[in-house]
Amino acid sequence: MGLLTKQEILSKDDLKKEEVYIPEWEASVLVSELSADARDEFEQFMVGERDKLQSKKNEYAHIRAALAAATLIDEKGERLFSSAEIVKLGKKSGKALDRIFDVANKLNKIYGQEREDVEKNSEAPQGESSDGE
Repeated sequence: MGLLTKQEILSKDDLKKEEVYIPEWEASVLVSELSADARDEFEQFMVGERDKLQSKKNEYAHIRAALAAATLIDEKGERLFSSAEIVKLGKKSGKALDRIFDVANKLNKIYGQEREDVEKNSEAPQGESSDGE
């Protein structure tokens, strides 16, 4: 297999999508992997813009609604919610947003890496590190 051309790269539909049934809403939604631009926007919100919405004491305020807003799409692949609608979306069912958050996080691997690293290291026998040293 040869190397991809610029046009071949740009024409690839490489964002995974997953339909998720939300019992609280008695319907399904479509959750997408983030494009690089969308991920940058999401991370910018979580690092800086969220300070406009919350006190600095709560680092994870709006985390479920922000990730849901960034990843919920329609059948054409367009976002359902803008960043300006995160607070409104955050007023919806926590269970519903948890379901979306879990799938969005699975597709995008945004949260939990530190926990996975800790769990891997804790599986090593006492006195041994997980890398065999």
